[in-house]
Amino acid sequence: MLPTEQGKPIMNYKGETVSAFMPGYIKLKDAVRAVDARTIKPSEILRNNGQVPSIEQRFDARVAEVTAYHRRAIAMRNAYMAAQSAIDAKVTVKYDRDQGAQFPEVTIDYGRDPNLNVVLSTTFWSDPNYDIIGDLNDWSNLMYGTKFGGRPNRLIIGADVVPCIQKNNGIRALLSTQIRGGETTTMKLGLLNVDIPYSYVATLGGVGQSIEIWTYRDQVEDRDGTLVELLDPKDVLLLAPGYRGVMAHGAIYNAKAMQGGQAISTDVFPSMWLENDPADFMLMHESAPLPVNLTPNKALKATVLDG
Repeated sequence: MLPTEQGKPIMNYKGETVSAFMPGYIKLKDAVRAVDARTIKPSEILRNNGQVPSIEQRFDARVAEVTAYHRRAIAMRNAYMAAQSAIDAKVTVKYDRDQGAQFPEVTIDYGRDPNLNVVLSTTFWSDPNYDIIGDLNDWSNLMYGTKFGGRPNRLIIGADVVPCIQKNNGIRALLSTQIRGGETTTMKLGLLNVDIPYSYVATLGGVGQSIEIWTYRDQVEDRDGTLVELLDPKDVLLLAPGYRGVMAHGAIYNAKAMQGGQAISTDVFPSMWLENDPADFMLMHESAPLPVNLTPNKALKATVLDG
């Protein structure tokens, strides 16, 4: 516009929506019983330089043991929820109740574009002639053109996808020194320990872009002892720079955490008290975690192998 013209307004106020839900809450409670302090484990004698620990030492050891177990359980729950948030851009909160009607579960959706969730249905990456590079090109352009997306530079693959990458003819062709344009392509062939949670697999070179390929495999154990995969072995996750989130924590619903008129800000709130009959100490840890995916469109999730 001409410098002599009046300025033009560009400010655009956007509407807001607010949704409320009952926060997911972790409350772990176990007794530290007097009878436990009387039971001596062989390992306790070894750790105490061959001496039998006193009752007080054994009691303190039980408290430390329960505390460590509770905190690890909370950390594993946080890891599972964070994986849900990062991989699916959703977190499902289920509420357990000992009595009364069940409280309906809630799914917090962080708003990933539906086009960034892909499921292959007819041909799969397990075919050595499948055009994996073509998929990655298409998905890269899709992510780049999505609002608040980006150009990906890392591909995280499930454990079952690793041999598909190693055997794919299109990717192996890039390793040839007779073909220009793939000079920066590298790959680990042969044995690969996919039980290490995060392992490097390959780098795919190209024009103005390269994508590192890593495999991820880790598991958590649910309450009935079943191992649950954090990333489905048949899935892949394509990531753009800046993909991130935060772990938020809700209020602690415990009067002890609010004494003095000010709520305590903490990720885990411990408490301990004495019951009179039976005269045992109760040890409890409370937490209200919620992982928040801040950039859901900087990731594309795809199921690339047959069910």
